This record gives sequence, C-alpha cells and structure tokens, in this order.
Amino acid sequence: MNTIRSTGLATLLLLFMACKPLERAPQSDPDLTLSVDSFPFGGDLTLVDHNGNLFHLADHQRPFLLFFGYASCPDACPQTMARLASAYTILGEDARDLRTLFVSVDPERDSPEMLKSYLSYFDVPAIGLTGVQDSIDAVVKRYAAHYEIGEQGSAAGYLIDHSLYTYLIDQNGDLRFFFRPSHTAEEIATVVRQLSR
Repeated sequence: MNTIRSTGLATLLLLFMACKPLERAPQSDPDLTLSVDSFPFGGDLTLVDHNGNLFHLADHQRPFLLFFGYASCPDACPQTMARLASAYTILGEDARDLRTLFVSVDPERDSPEMLKSYLSYFDVPAIGLTGVQDSIDAVVKRYAAHYEIGEQGSAAGYLIDHSLYTYLIDQNGDLRFFFRPSHTAEEIATVVRQLSR
C-alpha cells in the first residue's frame, strides 16, 4: 500500500473500507512501506477483554494488530485469524511483543467467555474485546470501520456484514498501516518488521 501523506487521500481510501466478499477484494499493493505518519483515524480505546477486565489501549506500549469481527462469523473472521497465525509463524521472535486485538461487533452474543473460547482455537496471541453497544460503536467510528447486522435466517442466527481490514498499531498507539484481505501472511510480516527498524 502506498504511504498515506495527506488527510484527503486517506479519506478517499476510506470509501473502500466497507465489508466486501473476499473474492472481490482488491489485489495487494506492491508497495508495503510503513506510513511515516499516523493515519487521521484510529486512536485509544477502552473495552472489556476476554478475561472480564477493562482494556485501555493507551496503557500498553506494544504493537497491535486490530481486527473487527464476531465469534459466529462463518468465513472472513476464521480466515483472517488463520492468516494472522501464519504471519506470526513467519515473524518468529520478531513477533514476541505483537498482540492481536479482536474487537467484537456482536456484543449481544460475544461475552468475554465466548470470545475467550473462540480465540483459543487459533494460534494467535489475541485479546478479545467487547463491551456495551455504544462503546463498540465508538471504536468502530474511530477506526472508520463498518458493520451492519443482517436479517435472521441462518442456523447460526443473524449474520453481520463488517469491515475486513486489519489495522497495524505501533507501540505509541498510532495507526501505521491497514491490511486488506488480499494481503498475504508474508506481506503482513514484511510490514510488521518495519516497526522495529
């Protein structure tokens, strides 16, 4: 992805951030350069983690990957978590401080206990985050993300259309890159390694 250096360009890019089927996702950009400046969105958040404790992003001076999803998601979420697991494997020791934040857009069903159980299936050092609807919506808005609850009708209940981007946050809490579904585990690792340079 090209380095974002202006608010105008970043705003334009946000028009593409609604959830799309994976097969229609744009191709990876050849330029995997970490943004020198933080993006004009993102920032601190306070939610409840999967152990039932308050989580303040500002309290943690470490890099994070952040993804919006939900435990009943049938495809995009497990695919993303599997790709992140591969990226962690590639990174090895370079990922020792990196954690993943899985922010639920389904607080009605995703209790801390549910998120803890769900995330245990993936080989990713992840922290599940949930909270009251207003708190979730505030974080979604802050990160220029999107979700929409669909109609009831599947065996799992309602489905949720949601943004598929994974955000890279540096140790200062600044948003430095966002990955599309088309970015590979190798590309994710390439960008993450730039944080330690």
